[in-house]
Amino acid sequence: MAGAVEKPGRGRSDRETEAIKRRLHDLEGKVRDARSRHEPPSSQAQDRGSAMGQALKLSTEMIAGVAVGGFIGWALDRLFGTAPILMVVFLILGAAAGILNVIRSAQRRQAAAGPLPGKDLPADDDDD
Repeated sequence: MAGAVEKPGRGRSDRETEAIKRRLHDLEGKVRDARSRHEPPSSQAQDRGSAMGQALKLSTEMIAGVAVGGFIGWALDRLFGTAPILMVVFLILGAAAGILNVIRSAQRRQAAAGPLPGKDLPADDDDD
C-alpha cells in the first residue's frame, strides 16, 4: 500500500503514548502554576480599589468645603469692601464643614461595615 495514508496515532508504541501523556500532564501543571502566579487575588484587589475610592471621595469633600468657603468669603469681601476678613472667616467655616462631611461619611461607612473586630470581646479582668 504505497498510496495509503496512515492515521495519526497508528503504529505508535504504548511507551511513546505514555511519554506523550506524561509530558501533556506536566505541561498542564506548568500552565496552571503560571496562571496562579499572574492572577491577583480578586478580593484583595477589590478591597484596595474600594479603599482608594473612599479616600478620594473624602479628600474631594474636604477640598470642596474649603474651596466653596473661600469663594463665598472672597465674593462677600468684594461685595462689601471688607478686606480679607470674610474670606478668612469663610475659609475656616468651609474647612469645618469639610471636616464634618468627612467624619459623617466615615461614620456611615463604618456603620455599614459592622463593628470593629474585637469590640464584642468581654472586658479583660486581669490586673497585670
